[in-house]
Amino acid sequence: MVRGAKRQKKDDFFEEDDFEQPGFDDSDGQTSSEDEEEQVETAEEKRLRLAKSYLDRIQQVNDEEEGAGDLTDRLRSDALISMGHLKRIIADKITVPSDTSSQRHHRCHKLAVTAVALTSDDKTVYSVSKDGSIVELDVETGKRHRLVREVSYANSSGGGAPWLAPAATRGSRTSLLAATVSTDGSYLAVGGGDKKVHIFDTRSRTCIKSFGGHKDEVSALAFRQGTHQLFSASLDRAVNIWSLEDMAYVDTLFGHQSPIVGLDALAGDRALTCGSGDRTCRLWKIPEESQLVFRANHVNLESCAFITPGEWITGDGQGSVQLWNTAKKKPTFTARNAHVADSTDLDDSAGSVSGDVCRWVGSVTVCPGSDLLASGAGDGLVRLWKVSDGGRGDGGRRALEDVGAIPVRGFVNSMAIARSAKFLVAGIGQEPRMGRWLRDPVARNGVVIKRLSFSDEM
Repeated sequence: MVRGAKRQKKDDFFEEDDFEQPGFDDSDGQTSSEDEEEQVETAEEKRLRLAKSYLDRIQQVNDEEEGAGDLTDRLRSDALISMGHLKRIIADKITVPSDTSSQRHHRCHKLAVTAVALTSDDKTVYSVSKDGSIVELDVETGKRHRLVREVSYANSSGGGAPWLAPAATRGSRTSLLAATVSTDGSYLAVGGGDKKVHIFDTRSRTCIKSFGGHKDEVSALAFRQGTHQLFSASLDRAVNIWSLEDMAYVDTLFGHQSPIVGLDALAGDRALTCGSGDRTCRLWKIPEESQLVFRANHVNLESCAFITPGEWITGDGQGSVQLWNTAKKKPTFTARNAHVADSTDLDDSAGSVSGDVCRWVGSVTVCPGSDLLASGAGDGLVRLWKVSDGGRGDGGRRALEDVGAIPVRGFVNSMAIARSAKFLVAGIGQEPRMGRWLRDPVARNGVVIKRLSFSDEM
């Protein structure tokens, strides 16, 4: 009887202890879990919020533009343009204003600007420089904001003896060489000498993630249009694929035999790259895990940009601009000597220092969904081009026609044309993007915004 009474008393003690401990109260646990569920945003709610903000932004832009039409037509045309099924014929209507009031130069970096990224609503420009700075620039007001990232000064050589001299193209570990912004404007990606890809939330202007994985400097970045899939290219000859929805690594593409310096992507599962020494540009088919290799006439391809999913342009180290398509392994058209080494004899040139480095076409860009293109080097001019259909004598071969030039002093390391085709943005530096082979002391480091006008309404 005594032993049974003790056992009953012990059981009563543990039962009271289980119910009376405040740290394990059931009601408190349910309340805290409910609060956490209310605070955490699900993936579906996030997609709905981003879609609503995107529609509001498009509606605002649509209301500001005169004669823009219905929002549904605007969304349909944007989708067709992103897929390459719709092209606006605007290059014939373009005129370059000669007055200096149409051109603004923003000196927001101490060293050469290496990359610029323009949002799809044509309102904000992001620029990066060799000094490691990141600047957000409002196109209309010129207001600036600086974005800050954490910089690691630890030795990140990735192997090898410490007494080995670095390559001539390598700069500071703090320098930045590439930048891109997502289609919805929510993410900004930058990369450079620290071999990492840094992801920024554009609303809070904070770095939310840094991806490591490349063995050398990150030289080019591109978002797949309409998604948060990111491509990053490096001097280690590899292309990495990242998913910002999951903030995770996806895959790596191998094939180039030299450092990659150019990268572009559209809405499809395709990526375009060019190598600086293997004389090739490659079209990557992501789902098929295959690649198409196209060989250029010159060993160095410096830049590339998509026109449509099956057509693109490149710039090389001889001052030429090439037009390509998937039906031929060689360039279908080459505009030779588009940029010359010494442009002092040209009346419309802003001037340059002499040297073969000045003719390297370090940047090419395309106005989205149009026939308007641009190329830039260090010869003092930004060339504007039109993609034209050849006549019967040319067998219907497409070609590039020069439609104008914009005088800009310095090395044009990066460019972007507004989706509305109302202005052009250029990142200018006293030095080329990938090295210090030549320096133009008269040029001013910064971002140039040049207004474009048209002979009649588009």
